[in-house]
Order: sequence, then structure tokens, then C-alpha cells
Amino acid sequence: MTRIAFNRDDVLTPQDRIDSARKCIELLAPEVDAMAEREYQFVGEMQDKIDRYGATERQLAWLRDLVEKYAQ
Repeated sequence: MTRIAFNRDDVLTPQDRIDSARKCIELLAPEVDAMAEREYQFVGEMQDKIDRYGATERQLAWLRDLVEKYAQ
């Protein structure tokens, strides 16, 4: 994706991004054994940090890509 794709002028609120990221993590939980090391680490880090820091558009995009890859 290009950088412009992430500049969506706050289409989602911070809480919307958190909720969406949590849903992605929930969908990915049963699939972690099939993931590459970097993907697994990212999902684990997001799970630990989401409540404190929220989720950026980029992080949410990666989580959605992982859901598409593993949880379909």
C-alpha cells in the first residue's frame, strides 16, 4: 500500500480502531501456530499494548491482512 492509503482523515475513531483490532486478534488467536515468527510476535505485541496505546491505521491494516491470510 502507498502511504496515502493510511491517511484516511480519521475515518475511524481511536475506539473504533481498538475494537476492530481486538476483533482481529480474537479471530487470529486459533491460528498463531501457523504464523511466521514476525507475524506471531506482532499479534502478541498488539494484544499486550492495545489497551494502553490503541491501534494505528497501519497496525490495523496489518492485522486485517493477517486475518485475510489465516482466518478465512
